[in-house]
Amino acid sequence: MWISRWFGSLLIVALLALPGLARAQSEPDALANVSFEQRLGAQVPLDLSFTDEEGRPVRLGEYFGAQPVVLTLGYYECPMLCSLVRNGLVEALNKVPLTVGSDFQVVNVSIDPRETPMNAASTRAAVVSRYNRPEGKAGWHFLTGPQDSITSLAEAVGFKYFYDERIDQYAHAAGILVLTPEGRLARYFYGIEFNPSDVRLGIVEASGNKIGTPVDQLLLLCYQFDPATGTYTGLVLTLVRVGGILTVVVLLASLYLLSRGSGRPGAPGAPPGPVAASG
Repeated sequence: MWISRWFGSLLIVALLALPGLARAQSEPDALANVSFEQRLGAQVPLDLSFTDEEGRPVRLGEYFGAQPVVLTLGYYECPMLCSLVRNGLVEALNKVPLTVGSDFQVVNVSIDPRETPMNAASTRAAVVSRYNRPEGKAGWHFLTGPQDSITSLAEAVGFKYFYDERIDQYAHAAGILVLTPEGRLARYFYGIEFNPSDVRLGIVEASGNKIGTPVDQLLLLCYQFDPATGTYTGLVLTLVRVGGILTVVVLLASLYLLSRGSGRPGAPGAPPGPVAASG
């Protein structure tokens, strides 16, 4: 009797555990579809149709042509990650001497085709209120659109995401992109916090060095972008380090040659040789 009871309890526990095991197996599969692949130099399709925060039909290309563009993909009703990305972007841009609208545009695109211009307008109001330059308000754009436009843009920039029906949320990576005025991908910055110096240099470089100060132009000569880390590294510092190592090697080689030369008879500083005895 106790054996049958034990077997029955074990069967119940196993049945209760199956849904959890299924979720555990499906979640890694879902996350395997989430990535942010760098496609530097690729052209984004500018003829894609969207709707702006005022409900006006627009083409993506309307925000390109004259200035570089900072692009973000996410969704406005995201419970956490997307708002962190937007907050991190605003905090960085508040410390960048360039101004949204005057020097570059910021375009946010929702990956959720169910979202409406009302969602976009609400998010825009919250974001713009934290930007410390009111004159830049016109440079912030928040778009919604159909699935085909969203898919085309996401594929063009390497933004792979996954919709989880169980929790009605999107799994996606975090980061921002900088594009040239022609709509080519220039820089990827990953995460939810962004170094203002890196963002500034990325925007200046994407503009073809047409904006920024002489200091920015000098920094671009002294720094190089590392796609693996999404940051600008000091090229000059690297050269100085290499030069220092080479200097040390040359000095050691010189000391070695001098020490060998000083040991030969007749060499400067060498000890006198034996004196020949006279008859």
